[in-house]
Amino acid sequence: MSSEATQQAKSPRPAFNPGPLLAGKKAIVTGGAHGIGAAIARSFAAHGAQVLVADIDADAARALEFDSAAGGAIEVLAYDVLDATVPARIVEFAPDVLVNNAGHFLRPPRPFAETEPEFWSEIGGINLDHVLRLTHAVLPGMAERGRGGSIINLTTVEAHRAIPGHSVYAAYKAAVTQFSRSLAVEVGRIGVRVNAIAPDLIESVQVPYTEWLSEEEWAKWPTWAPLGGPGQPDDVAGSALFLASDLGRYTTGTTVHVDGGTFAAGGWFPKPEGGWTNRPRNP
Repeated sequence: MSSEATQQAKSPRPAFNPGPLLAGKKAIVTGGAHGIGAAIARSFAAHGAQVLVADIDADAARALEFDSAAGGAIEVLAYDVLDATVPARIVEFAPDVLVNNAGHFLRPPRPFAETEPEFWSEIGGINLDHVLRLTHAVLPGMAERGRGGSIINLTTVEAHRAIPGHSVYAAYKAAVTQFSRSLAVEVGRIGVRVNAIAPDLIESVQVPYTEWLSEEEWAKWPTWAPLGGPGQPDDVAGSALFLASDLGRYTTGTTVHVDGGTFAAGGWFPKPEGGWTNRPRNP
């Protein structure tokens, strides 16, 4: 190691600067009009970023409210991530951060044997293909500008465990996770970090727990997740903010599980009389 490198190792930069964490940064968030994507967009803008929300629901995206004291802003691009062509505005925006948030597991569950290739293609389009397209579109600019970047891909806990009836969805989300890991190694030398976030039990438009659960079921949250629940979109936004900012400058190729501990629990549940079981009597 050279003397200069040794000195840098002994005198590391501060982990982050005081104040807004994304001041001077530009970020693109797909599917940012509702739920987790909206929370991420609002969080980034509140921390000073210029945010481009790409969503088919442009009106809802324009209605997003955030604290603008840090100088952030939200611009809206009406865009369907299923379109095979990436809009020029995506590249022209010159993002420092790309959040590939759009995705869907398409209820109801269906046994794999009853699905067809058209369905597989539909699931792949909304959960994997656009991640590849948009990442491919913005990477050259990140390299040319020479200031690095952060790519954050939203996966799911089901990329790491089974979800009967949604086998194709789980396969594509697992592909996003592995894409993130492998690309992180590939582009680390140009200062671009690539990570994934795997939520579970997050209240959203797709999984509205407040509408689904009875009062009796609501009382069971402590048995479903170590931290109880449900989690909120802002919980996911906090992890995205970490990964987008200098707080996460030495974090790449990993998956952050925002799930109240369900992945770590691995099917273990607390018993009313004390102790734990992985064979719940009343699942």
